[in-house]
Amino acid sequence: MNPVSILRQRRALRWSVPTCIAGVIALAAAGVFTAEATSEKLPSKSAATLLADVQSARVTGFSGTIVAQMSLGLPSLPAIAGNGGQASLPALLSGSHTMRFWYDGPERQRLALLGTTNETDLFHSGRDLWQWDSDGHIATHTLLPAGHHGPMTVPTGRTAPATSPDLTPQQIADRLIKAITPTTVVTVAANRRVAHRAAYELVLTPRDATTLIGSVRIAVDGSTKLPIGVQVFARDNTSPAIDVSFSEVTFRRPPASNFTFTPPPGASVHQDGAVKPQGPTSEHPTKQAPQASPEAATIIGSGWTTIAEYRATPAQIAKAGGPLLSQLKAVSGPWGHGRLLESALLSALVTDDGRVFAGAVDASALYAAATTHK
Repeated sequence: MNPVSILRQRRALRWSVPTCIAGVIALAAAGVFTAEATSEKLPSKSAATLLADVQSARVTGFSGTIVAQMSLGLPSLPAIAGNGGQASLPALLSGSHTMRFWYDGPERQRLALLGTTNETDLFHSGRDLWQWDSDGHIATHTLLPAGHHGPMTVPTGRTAPATSPDLTPQQIADRLIKAITPTTVVTVAANRRVAHRAAYELVLTPRDATTLIGSVRIAVDGSTKLPIGVQVFARDNTSPAIDVSFSEVTFRRPPASNFTFTPPPGASVHQDGAVKPQGPTSEHPTKQAPQASPEAATIIGSGWTTIAEYRATPAQIAKAGGPLLSQLKAVSGPWGHGRLLESALLSALVTDDGRVFAGAVDASALYAAATTHK
């Protein structure tokens, strides 16, 4: 059975490869992909067998440090501090970043994004989800719906949780693998060593020459078959634009204490839309109005050249983009007027009427999509 036929049996994936890359760019917590050639022998596997192994990989628990390098070739953007200081969007779009990750099944996870002088943590245990921002001394608690199962979620706007972005090599690789279509060549390269562990290297190469992605290399742990590293290369480039991998990983269940959180004294606690500072004045929480969110993405096309379209009001776009939008190139055409972001892997078009088109394609493909999808 070939690799494509294996993946055709899986349910359709809403987010394509370009959308996955956009998610990684938006909130990548990263560092350096420390992969090197290794002479350590691993049993020989075909691409189809290795794909099946990755899809069925299961571990009861693990923890480790994830580091990545972002080299997207983005234009110079202003540094806009967010809740996490160094974790602001422009800061995460380039350079090296580090995070710690703990996993104990679908009910308990923890992620810590490490800054130079600050840390942002997400704690998920059962129905409780806490987000801690050490820089602002803010703790946000969300009570997940009864019967909730699945990956950790991130509270947005202090009102309701939204699905978390792909941050670990396993999550990134899973979306990339599920997005394989007949337009992809799948091969197995020489074994590598990642996080001091022997690993297979699965290579996904688009057949479509119009995508900005040249190839994706996934390091698969030789023992657990868990993806422990991902490299994404832009077309005609020999250095990766995105590296996300474990620098060290331990495959055993972390202690339960890693998943519990109690806000420290003096912290400002946000609970289900209410701001509740701890201490004598906590009896009168201040309500915040719910924030509107853009519509879910509409997927245009398929495969590696898929374009995701988002719609929002111009006011929402301006609030989300802030000073970033003014730094982007002004463009216009039959579709209207807007701003264009171009990088090694991703192009994004933000129109003045509140439409956003993004994909691993060049600007001309976005203009065509904006013209036909008004």
